[in-house]
Amino acid sequence: MDRTEELAVGRRLLGHIDGRTTDLADSLFRNRVIAYSCRERASLERDRLFRDQPMFMGLSTRLAKAGDYVTEDVAGMPVLMTRGADGGVRAFANICRHRGAPVAAGCGNARVFTCPYHAWTYDLAGKLLGTTDKVGFAGLDLGAHGLVRLPAAEKHGMLFVRPKPVQPGESLEIDVDGNLGEIAPDLTALKLETYPLFSVDVVKPRINWKFAIDTFLEVYHVPHLHRKTIGPYFIGNVGTFDSAGLHGRMCVARTSIDAVRGLPETDRNYRPHVISIYQLFPNTILIFQVDHIEIWRAFPGRDDPSHCEVEMTIYRPAVTDKSDAYWEKNRDIAIRTVMEEDFPLGERMQIGFESGVTEEVIYGRNEPSLVHFHSSIRAALGAQA
Repeated sequence: MDRTEELAVGRRLLGHIDGRTTDLADSLFRNRVIAYSCRERASLERDRLFRDQPMFMGLSTRLAKAGDYVTEDVAGMPVLMTRGADGGVRAFANICRHRGAPVAAGCGNARVFTCPYHAWTYDLAGKLLGTTDKVGFAGLDLGAHGLVRLPAAEKHGMLFVRPKPVQPGESLEIDVDGNLGEIAPDLTALKLETYPLFSVDVVKPRINWKFAIDTFLEVYHVPHLHRKTIGPYFIGNVGTFDSAGLHGRMCVARTSIDAVRGLPETDRNYRPHVISIYQLFPNTILIFQVDHIEIWRAFPGRDDPSHCEVEMTIYRPAVTDKSDAYWEKNRDIAIRTVMEEDFPLGERMQIGFESGVTEEVIYGRNEPSLVHFHSSIRAALGAQA
């Protein structure tokens, strides 16, 4: 956020702290537990949320130079994203046009991609350069058998892909600003392109993918579940929330925020004392920490609503006097808090939902970010509950 917005958020947080209040949703929100446990609902989410929507793939620095690439399974679509020799970002279905094997794995830097099955070779723009056994494939039109393109975009220091092949007449472009709407200027102000990738961690907890996102959308639980870890550093059940279409921003205060009270407002620096949590629809949490960026992305398990894959990445500043050990400590804190406290409890909750004992969960008015997230899902799905 820019300076004006930073001061406004800081005033709101101090007002809530003094008044023992928080931003509120318009009403309680009731969500049926089938949203977390129903196979039909999971299938609908994969089609409507993870194929039709632009998906955030990471910061631009994840593909820092020509030849850099990353591969992912995005809810059943094998994706290969590259930075070409021209500096542009492209995305493809990571599927060889011969027999369907993936042409790349993991991430790295390459000049060409060679299928491990029969060594068909493609360039960074997805063009089929050649096949082995020229006689066996004599007459094959190489130009018509390149990797299948997927819409991709890079803007505001962020990478996006729509994991659905382009249909005749459709554009390969993604309208990033149109998708982000009112939250775009906020993200631009973060200067995300100045944060190189530090670490990547992937886990597969036994929870619905939405549980992973829910974890970050309220601080009501922080003084209770995290009382021995991060609880002492944050003011629980206090926050601001601002919606931006399907997306949203929640800001929470560290206990150190009292340090600004004795300063004139124009001299106040809320940056060390306020954590901004951006929910980028549908499956991304971008956390603007005190001195780095932490990103969590959750993907549904294949045909199983009770499993998901969660990626956590740390991006550090390009210019810093901190050692790698410092950033490693921040990574460790994030992993231990979520993996040892939030997700294990979520797994017990998932089992409870699958037991059939309860029909619904309730999100309170003091959890506006959570209410907005699930309201956005219903709107995108065209579902009533």
